[in-house]
Amino acid sequence: LFSLGWGLGLASVFHILGFSIEIGALAAGVSLSALPFADGIASRMKPLRDFFIVMFFILLGADMRLDVIGVILLPAVILSLFVLVGKPALVIMLMNALGYKRKTAFRAGVSLAQVSEFSLILMTLALGMGMVQQEAVSLVTLVGIITIAVSSYLILYADRIYPYVEGVVSLLEFKKNMFEEKPDDDTHDAILFGFDRV
Repeated sequence: LFSLGWGLGLASVFHILGFSIEIGALAAGVSLSALPFADGIASRMKPLRDFFIVMFFILLGADMRLDVIGVILLPAVILSLFVLVGKPALVIMLMNALGYKRKTAFRAGVSLAQVSEFSLILMTLALGMGMVQQEAVSLVTLVGIITIAVSSYLILYADRIYPYVEGVVSLLEFKKNMFEEKPDDDTHDAILFGFDRV
């Protein structure tokens, strides 16, 4: 109840001060995440969060104009390919520069191969302020739908995909890491119980 009241209250305060409700809700979420019992709040709020995520995507799809789909389809495919390929490539190079192994860098890159829902919120706010046209919002929405759908499968099957793209990933390396790649095996020297929330 406190976290709900805090979120709604802070969103209302931001609205009264002339900011958007979304920015107030973001500030409320960030402040709650810094609390020592943030994990308890998150676990109790999960059903409500999941409900609002579903509502968010339903409203997102309802706002997309299907009459311009023919115009935005090619740009959406090009932007989606850039996000699905270019963004992971940049992350892989950054992870390599930080000294991470090739497979770890690939997993991190694949997990970021989508447009975030925050960009969709920003586009909706920009539309409300008259800074962009509805076609631009529909374009970003379509890119979001494509990249979120494809990246979900990329994350799910990352370990199966990796052997096929390992050669390409190695081309993105510009720094030789200290640690050699070790093949994954099922033998473990130690088992850790009770770490973090688990």
